[in-house]
Amino acid sequence: MNWLLSVPLLSSTVLLVVDVVAALVAIGLLVRPRTRRTWWRWIVLAVLAGAALGAVVTWWLGDVRDVLGLSPTWVDRLWVAAVVAGLGVVVVNLFRTRWWRKVVAVVAVVVFALAGGLALNRDGSVYQNLPQALGQDEVPALPATATAPPSAAPGSTEFDPTLWSTWKAPADLPATGRYGSVSIPGTVSHFPARDAVVYLPPAALVANAPALPVMIMMSGQPAEPSSVVTAGHLVRTLDAFAAKNHGLAPIVVVPDQLSADAHNPMCVDGALGNSATYITTDVVDYMTSHFHVASGPRAWAIGGFSQGGTCSIQFAAAHPDLFSTFIDVSGELGPSIGDEKTTIAQGFAGNRAAYEAAQPQAIMAEHAPYADTAAFFAVGATDARYGQFMTANSAAAAKAGMSVTRYVSPGSGHDWTTATNGFAHGIGQFYPRLGLSAAVQTP
Repeated sequence: MNWLLSVPLLSSTVLLVVDVVAALVAIGLLVRPRTRRTWWRWIVLAVLAGAALGAVVTWWLGDVRDVLGLSPTWVDRLWVAAVVAGLGVVVVNLFRTRWWRKVVAVVAVVVFALAGGLALNRDGSVYQNLPQALGQDEVPALPATATAPPSAAPGSTEFDPTLWSTWKAPADLPATGRYGSVSIPGTVSHFPARDAVVYLPPAALVANAPALPVMIMMSGQPAEPSSVVTAGHLVRTLDAFAAKNHGLAPIVVVPDQLSADAHNPMCVDGALGNSATYITTDVVDYMTSHFHVASGPRAWAIGGFSQGGTCSIQFAAAHPDLFSTFIDVSGELGPSIGDEKTTIAQGFAGNRAAYEAAQPQAIMAEHAPYADTAAFFAVGATDARYGQFMTANSAAAAKAGMSVTRYVSPGSGHDWTTATNGFAHGIGQFYPRLGLSAAVQTP
């Protein structure tokens, strides 16, 4: 069974094989039985009714109810319509047909659903393998030796904006960094977070390691911290930058601001959990007490994708004393769990004023002008909806005095391809600001 767990779900070859099987099964179900003279009439009716039903369901859930927080792409719409049309053909094959045809029809349900699921997954670049799709993508624990208290590392924790010029890589510098899962308790917030993922660059793994800057990176929703590593390719990006800069890269923590895939506490403190206090207090305290990290807002950055991107602008805008840098990749206009009425009722206990105060643009207006905050906004080229959000929030950030950089990921939408590209360009953009290089780094 191990081979099944390692099947690459985003592979074009895997998708092609499943599609060919689905096509062959569909052709077999379309062949007219000898005893069914009105066969084609029922088939055409089933296909048209199924496709129409699929289109309506996609429109209702994606456009009207907005259950995922983004509009379905045409790939989504066509595949859902095709799958439901195929199920219509299955239904026709279950009546007044021989037993073997009924068996093929039942098998077709699984094949059609698999083909559609793989296509939708590929369109969104969501899950790379089955363990990820099942929520069982476990990252090995970070060795205890890597989480020695900072007192074990000599030297000041004062942020060095010219570290790149004074750092001399030792001969035993590792070729790559190290990453693993850690448990960050909600000591103050009592937030029930899942394990976080921490990345330590090569420069953090040697004797007399320098105090390095920190980046807090967050996933979208639904997702888990490991998604940023596996689907967002964060470790690959960091190792590549470190290799070009004598092992220098930020220490990165990917905490769980959700508590569960389907849960969205919107990075505020409220009935859905004290997510804000968890990130800004518990996570920050853990990183400063377990790793040799630089101090001060110039040394701390925060970022994320989708819901995590929304969190990043919320936290950086509200806490310029903690974070002077943030990366917002495909973030929302503001915290949301659906329509405004539901968001206010469930997330803010019916308090409209609290809801309005939690909006990024309101936070920025309250704290403006910002003396030293740099913002990086990214969005997919085909993601029209979130592109509007980026335009609005980045304009508000610039108006509030932030230094703003914008990036559009070519050919991608609201997906992990955009997240991967946005993370890479955002981190590279801030390498000089974090004292890790003399110039902006290009992925």
